[in-house]
Amino acid sequence: MIVIKFGGTSVGDADRVANAVGIVAKRQHLRPIVVVSALAGVTNQLIAATEAAKAGNQEGVDRILYAVLMRHEDVAMRLVQQKSDFYDIFVTKLHNELDAAKTILQGICLLREITPRAKDKVLAIGEKLSSVLFAHSMMMRALPSEAVECELIETDDRFGEANPDMDKTRRNAHDVLLPLIERNVIPVMGGFIGRTADGATTTLGRGGSDYSAAIIGAAVGADEIQIWTDVDGMMTCDPRLIPGARVIDRIAYDEAAELAWFGAKVLHPKTIAPAVGLNIPVRVLNTHNVASPGTVITRDGDDRGAGPRAVAVKRNIAVVHMTSNKMLGAHGFLAHIFAIFEDLKISVDLITTSEVSVSVTIDDKENLPALKEKLVDVDVRIDDHQSIIAVVGRNLMGESMVGPAIFDALQGVPLTMFSLGRSGLNLSIVVEDRDADRAIKSIHHALFEAPVGVA
Repeated sequence: MIVIKFGGTSVGDADRVANAVGIVAKRQHLRPIVVVSALAGVTNQLIAATEAAKAGNQEGVDRILYAVLMRHEDVAMRLVQQKSDFYDIFVTKLHNELDAAKTILQGICLLREITPRAKDKVLAIGEKLSSVLFAHSMMMRALPSEAVECELIETDDRFGEANPDMDKTRRNAHDVLLPLIERNVIPVMGGFIGRTADGATTTLGRGGSDYSAAIIGAAVGADEIQIWTDVDGMMTCDPRLIPGARVIDRIAYDEAAELAWFGAKVLHPKTIAPAVGLNIPVRVLNTHNVASPGTVITRDGDDRGAGPRAVAVKRNIAVVHMTSNKMLGAHGFLAHIFAIFEDLKISVDLITTSEVSVSVTIDDKENLPALKEKLVDVDVRIDDHQSIIAVVGRNLMGESMVGPAIFDALQGVPLTMFSLGRSGLNLSIVVEDRDADRAIKSIHHALFEAPVGVA
């Protein structure tokens, strides 16, 4: 049994949906469960609709929902090429979902306020529609399938960034998915969405369809989780920035997770976690190049030794520098500072400390003014418009040539911050956004194009 996940670019139009259906057909003997994202761009449209509603712009809401309606009707018609029972069933479902969204958005327009719960209800529509569309497209091609319209992933009530309850999700998956598999029916479900114990719709965060696939894969004990996207796999760098970037054949869970968290867009940062405990391989593949073997992510990766694997970048972050003489020789001061971070729900990526200062990077800047206000005993300086460049690999501390190669490559690039943990897994450098592309290209050349690198 495998889980196959298709991202929005893999189901962006009728031709791509048909291509994805062909991929599933060739893997029918592996007993697949299919997880799909919304059609490319639809989630952004739904977000725009919620923003228009919050601004009281009912005309804008109607215009966006009509565009979503026309987009799905067009894809459905191109897939079937004529009116049919499939088309009629899908269009009825489409109108019902969008009418429900319109009702919610009308209420938001009146109140000029949107709750996270209401927003999740609207955003979930994209995946619900794409799963029905995909399931019926398979049936049109004589592939037995069924759209699973109930939300199987049970979560907490952290709307917009919900966390799964794996025990309850496992029970739901076994009750709903396994009976379909036993009847040789291919289940198709929307990614990104879940539900609370009382039935409220939740979402797992942007890009959460990858995460959904891994959750479902872990829940049913899949043999493999396949993430189908628009690149040949995980690469030594973003190929849009480095055309000569190379595909990584095999990589370890911890390396892939670091790359995802620090900006590699191939995977959602949380994707790896559900697979780790059960040692389920995650394979990243390209829907536009099905012959490519992709990247296989496992617990051990490959048998290579120490060295860098890839370079990733997380842009538009802020560095918060906090200085106070009260830190000198004191205990509990850092605990006091980070309790404020906890109260404001501000998460931190990197930390560096000295006797009287601590610097951290954050990517969610919404609560920065409140943070500065609460740190009354601390001198605070904020450097905005920064980028984290992460060099990820194994035992980077033990590779004597990696550090010198990186710093030689960065000559002339001012550094805001530098971090390397004892694990030797991630050497991170913070530079200004405007210097990031130049720094990445130089580092990639030094590590993966010059003799010093290990790809």
